[in-house]
Amino acid sequence: MTQMPKAKSDLASALAAIQARAVSRALPIVEQGDLLYPLRVLREQYLQGAFIPLEQVPNWLVQHLHDGKPLPSLTLTIAPEAESRVLAAIRSGQPVVLEPREIATRRNGCCRVLRYGDTTYPVRYDGALHCLYQAVQDLVWVCGWRECDAIEFALCNRVPDEPPIGVEVERSPAPGLSFLSVRVPLYMQPDEVAQVYAQVRRAQKRKARCKGISKFTARFVRFVEVYRLQHPDAKWKEILDAWNRQHPSDAVSGKRAQNLITHYKRALRIIADQA
Repeated sequence: MTQMPKAKSDLASALAAIQARAVSRALPIVEQGDLLYPLRVLREQYLQGAFIPLEQVPNWLVQHLHDGKPLPSLTLTIAPEAESRVLAAIRSGQPVVLEPREIATRRNGCCRVLRYGDTTYPVRYDGALHCLYQAVQDLVWVCGWRECDAIEFALCNRVPDEPPIGVEVERSPAPGLSFLSVRVPLYMQPDEVAQVYAQVRRAQKRKARCKGISKFTARFVRFVEVYRLQHPDAKWKEILDAWNRQHPSDAVSGKRAQNLITHYKRALRIIADQA
């Protein structure tokens, strides 16, 4: 994920306030095993009923980096047919020995992290950050908030005032090509989504349109490349004649045609550089 763009939505702000109040009202009655119980534990045990100022969130996260124990480096999933035997052994205090056939899956590197701002904070087991991690996961699940907003609500009681937008830039193996995924709530208006997209493009150093390339030139380049794909030995005269037959309203000849031919390779480079 990349840095979230700033966007305002009155509807999102109002909805977040409703959600925050509902969560706050539910906290006193949630019990162990319920959603939001980790948030109750966090606030009662680690915050002791007092919220921290927003600007102190990074310091609080750093202060609790070494709480608890390292998470296990290996996770085993037990096959269903072995569960009853393993549970019985654990309850009776007996050692558990697993046969290879009783292990469904193995997974190395059980790593959990919290992301806030531009920093990633590793989470250890049974400490303050572990409790915050669980609380944040519950808030993201229940309210659909961004991780940073859930952290600020959990620690500061700050109500989000921006839509829960997610942005991810995917770099393609193809040279110079990348894709953008923008996750926005369905209630956002088209113009609001367009503003978000424009912000992300600016952050990625992209212009709003292909610099130096008109719509006509882009259409012409596509026509030429497709024509050459189908007719590898075609000369410019043949290509231009075909273009003029198929696009009489945009027919080219004389100086305009020569200009297109002269600057064609440059147009290819400019289009490729926009990706």
